[in-house]
Amino acid sequence: MELNSSIYECKVYHERLKPKSHKFSYGIYNFCIDLDELEDLSKKFLFFSNEKWNLFSFYKRDHLDFKRSSHKENILYFLEQNKIQQNISKIFLVTNLRVLGYTFNPVCFYYCYNSLNELECILIEVHNTFGETKPYIIQKSELQNSGTHYKREKKFFYVSPFQDLETEFEFIIREPNEKLHININDIQNNEHVLYASIIGTRKPLTNWKLLYYFFRFPLVTLHIITQIHFQALLLYLKKIPYFKKNQNLELQRGVYYGKNHF
Repeated sequence: MELNSSIYECKVYHERLKPKSHKFSYGIYNFCIDLDELEDLSKKFLFFSNEKWNLFSFYKRDHLDFKRSSHKENILYFLEQNKIQQNISKIFLVTNLRVLGYTFNPVCFYYCYNSLNELECILIEVHNTFGETKPYIIQKSELQNSGTHYKREKKFFYVSPFQDLETEFEFIIREPNEKLHININDIQNNEHVLYASIIGTRKPLTNWKLLYYFFRFPLVTLHIITQIHFQALLLYLKKIPYFKKNQNLELQRGVYYGKNHF
């Protein structure tokens, strides 16, 4: 059986412009999972499991989880609650999986298609190190005919202690094909203060590829969280202004934490 799911070998770039310059990059990989194929992937691949421990594991509780029978049902439920009533047939999730039981996903992307294979919406699921999740939606009316889709929206979410909560997200997203290209920028007072991008090349999903990426980027999700804290230390040493989690709670809205939503 030919699979729709795949892996993207990626490079992550960050460049902070203000109040001081700071930039870095690192290599990772991301999975692009057809949510209809989760059980098939678990049966087909020795090193992949759905809701079970393995080298690579998918757990729906790592994402927006409304206790539906499948993760696809979770996402369809969320979209319905947000008045997206279109007949969505296929959902692709670009994400990190658990590696040896551990994961941290700074951001995940759901590409939602109708039965004619037309993109209906993009759901962006942003996570922070406090275990919180904030979803953002690019609606069909906001999609661009060019294939590069744009959304600018107030964050209302505590992502980085070195970023003012008054900033806006700017999402620039292309549909995943042979290339993956995503930009997530920060805008403050109509000026860009941070550029971040994920650029990748599609690779086939095989047992060999799973093993290859496991050893090429060992414990990649642990590497991501280590990078986040290491870069935070460098920003602290550069005396970048620091914002505590309990500051400006009124600017933290629409955030999910486990069963809680505020």
